Amino acid sequence: MRKIFTGLLLALVVKVSLAADTFPEPFGLTWEMSEAGLKKIGFAQISDSEGLKVFSSLSVPKAWSKAENYIVVTYKGKLVKAVAVSKKFTDDIYGSEGKSVYKQVKNLLAKKYGSPSEQYETVGRKLYDDSDEFYQCLEYSGCGVYLSFFNFAGGMISVQLNGKQRGVGYLTIGYESPYFSIAKKEIERGNIESDADAF
Repeated sequence: MRKIFTGLLLALVVKVSLAADTFPEPFGLTWEMSEAGLKKIGFAQISDSEGLKVFSSLSVPKAWSKAENYIVVTYKGKLVKAVAVSKKFTDDIYGSEGKSVYKQVKNLLAKKYGSPSEQYETVGRKLYDDSDEFYQCLEYSGCGVYLSFFNFAGGMISVQLNGKQRGVGYLTIGYESPYFSIAKKEIERGNIESDADAF
């Protein structure tokens, strides 16, 4: 009896361990769901480049309260990446609201998936260095960045504060599934083979 109990306990521990290592499926979406399935819940295609198709929707099955829209990417007809784009922060010249939401989301992710693997939070390195030029700086390459990465279960989650113009910014939360890494490698390999044929 003790052996049976120990065996069941071990199986439960293994199951919980495997579940903990599963890459999350955000916004009520399922990785590798079909393009037909995405269209059925309201996504519409907006671009197609190098085998990656991009779709957009104003809603998802499990919405983030601050989202304005959602962008997803498919490869070979299956979902591999999902991004939530927040409503714009306006009249926020010092970036206070944006930084607050960024910190809130980063902390929520850290509680679920551990500390960020990488984190960059700096502004004013080039051109825009006044405190009321926060979003201009984020928009200008090399001036500033508010970005955290979480490597988890073979995929990556990111949260980034983006600048639009003076006093205006928005937040993105991105989920790159393990399938997205495979897609990038396959596309890169295909490009190398194509280039070899060109010479």
